[in-house]
Amino acid sequence: MTDDRFAADPDRLRQSAQRLRALQSRVHGLSSTVDQLASRYPDAAGDGDFKQSYDTNYVPAAAAAKEFMTALSSSVEEIAEDTTTVAREFAETEDSATRESRHQM
Repeated sequence: MTDDRFAADPDRLRQSAQRLRALQSRVHGLSSTVDQLASRYPDAAGDGDFKQSYDTNYVPAAAAAKEFMTALSSSVEEIAEDTTTVAREFAETEDSATRESRHQM
């Protein structure tokens, strides 16, 4: 057996959750900007051969990227929420252990 001990810092976990929320907000903002630009300039590809190439090559990739950004935003938000939950659980466990250790003395 080793003398390694587990230690958790709830405050740092909460800070990590805040950074994750900032990342999620940035991903969501970028996705919204792309949507706004696409809706503002629906005929940006023009017509003719270029439009056909655009519709064939760009549109499916853009749709896949939008799906990915939506999934990424949701996943990061869930991780941030879970990190906050873990921080709260660690803090409560530490508080409980401290209270119990005072009663043991």
